[in-house]
Amino acid sequence: MPRPTAKTFLRDALILFLGVIAATWLVNPIQAESTTTLLLVALVLAFFNVILKPVLVFFALPFVIFTFGLGIILINAVLLYLAGQLVPGFIVPSFGSALLGALIISLIALGVNLFLAPRPRIQVRWSGSASVRQRRTISKRDVIDV
Repeated sequence: MPRPTAKTFLRDALILFLGVIAATWLVNPIQAESTTTLLLVALVLAFFNVILKPVLVFFALPFVIFTFGLGIILINAVLLYLAGQLVPGFIVPSFGSALLGALIISLIALGVNLFLAPRPRIQVRWSGSASVRQRRTISKRDVIDV
């Protein structure tokens, strides 16, 4: 996994900002006092995603594998609930609302990342006999991320 840079951290924080705005609009119990509070929550969540989330995923890896990756949403809900406890002016009253908010934030992040990320280009070349095949990737960014 590549080390996060300041550029990717800010991009992820901006995507989380959009997701947190959507979650506060769509999930009635989640409340924020101001736009500054939402920005602070997005920065806290981006920091959690860099520091805490890999540790939590590592310890919950059997559960994440057993649920085919859906356990990540539970981890995101825990991080959102924790952000609600730490950031003054941001209220996440229950774990159920945190779970719904985390689902909305994840869907927003998925949509934005699908829109922004370039599609990997893979080229397959056949040469010689049918038994000799070469597979070559064009982009060095092609990574399988679980």
